Amino acid sequence: MNNNMIGVIGGMGPQASAEFYRILIDQARHTYGAKNNDEYPEIVMDSVPVPYFIGDTDRMEEAAQMLESRVRRLAAFGATTITMACNTACVLAERLQQQTHVPFVSIIDAVVKEVSRDAPRVLLLASPTSLRLGLYQLALARHNLPYIVPQETDYRELEYIIRGVLSGDDRAVLMKKLVKLVTGYRENENIDGIVLGCTELPLVFPSNFDLPVYNSLSSNRSGFSKTSSSRGYEVAVAIPRDCFATLAMTNPLLTPERLRFPFSQTPY
Repeated sequence: MNNNMIGVIGGMGPQASAEFYRILIDQARHTYGAKNNDEYPEIVMDSVPVPYFIGDTDRMEEAAQMLESRVRRLAAFGATTITMACNTACVLAERLQQQTHVPFVSIIDAVVKEVSRDAPRVLLLASPTSLRLGLYQLALARHNLPYIVPQETDYRELEYIIRGVLSGDDRAVLMKKLVKLVTGYRENENIDGIVLGCTELPLVFPSNFDLPVYNSLSSNRSGFSKTSSSRGYEVAVAIPRDCFATLAMTNPLLTPERLRFPFSQTPY
């Protein structure tokens, strides 16, 4: 099989990026029966130790310059599709896309597209930077989807949880804090679902929660779109049930226009 290459910009944080990789491999195995080594997608992950910008944007420019160089590196290495295993970094997406002709896949677009199928009123949980910059709010508003965001006073708790995942704190303790936060809004607001708009949050959120959970990391329905030829898989910026914008291996003739949700349509 002539596999094309998926480029993943990770490291924001590394734990979520490792889970992102595991999910891609599991989907290739469970959904399409990959057993032999040459039946799996070719994936290159660059785990970039960028400066912290989850809570504030003071070092955003420094991070942006690092990521620009990594985009060029992945493109030169032969990546045919690129994504970032981070929601907050999507604020830089258009700038990064300018570094290469290789199409980007937006995980935010994928999550919002899945929410739009059910049209619930969701509680939006994300990093303080994402919330302040309105990354998800803009995308949800574009689809006329109702949502609520946490009060500013709860941003500190969200950042504490995200930092806790990054630093390897006890996940059981972090999960209790996150569930307590969600429960408070559930009791006081009319919400029908939850968007986990930061790739660290799914790592400390219960898998059996009794509301629909839309997250940008895990999925139970493949985003791979298998072709009938030996080329393997075409890109499927498909929307899995739990909203992980999974990437597929690409056709050599792939152009941005062939993407189901072109990067250029992102609102941020």
